Amino acid sequence: MVRELDARKAKFRSSKTGETALFTGVLFCMDCKSPMRHYRDGRKCKDGSPSTYQSYACNRYVTGGKTVCSGHMINQRMLIELLLIDIRFKAALAQNHPNTLKEKIIAQKNVAGLELRRALQATMATLDNRLAELEKLVVAAYEDKVKGAIPEAVCVQLMKRYEDEKAADGWLALIRNYSKLEELDHPTLLRLVKRIEVGERRTVNGHDERDIKETLI
Repeated sequence: MVRELDARKAKFRSSKTGETALFTGVLFCMDCKSPMRHYRDGRKCKDGSPSTYQSYACNRYVTGGKTVCSGHMINQRMLIELLLIDIRFKAALAQNHPNTLKEKIIAQKNVAGLELRRALQATMATLDNRLAELEKLVVAAYEDKVKGAIPEAVCVQLMKRYEDEKAADGWLALIRNYSKLEELDHPTLLRLVKRIEVGERRTVNGHDERDIKETLI
């Protein structure tokens, strides 16, 4: 995890100050998958104070124009408010309905295997010590594979399921502590969110809408 966080922090930096922008390494264009470039408004407010306005735009659009992508521009403050609401909501779910949230997280990890995951979850729902049991199941699955008792593809699928559950358990234990989060900083964002993709703004029935996809672990 430390190596992954270091890589994400070091990958993109502000070209002017060397300071890492809040959503650096996390925010991407939903269409072309390019990272979003950070902008800080250099103008001043009416009272002479520096502007606090910051935004992000698709990096491919910035460098290549409309022929490669579109702007996907989004205000940083708006994105922060959305993330704070989402984090506090998920923290409350982790405290009060952890199984519901865990199922959603695992489903996000591998939609194709959702039915298998539900079946496995139902058969293991009565286990007291889930993490310890998952470790045993990983070993057992590997031993059965070596003995030829189960096909290799099934073994790989089962082991991935166990690893996904362990990752979800760890994330649920972490998110519980953020039910009253008021400010979002870069280290906290990296701990809680793996990736955010921003769709282009569109007009639907006279209202502006956009899709925002969040990957947690």
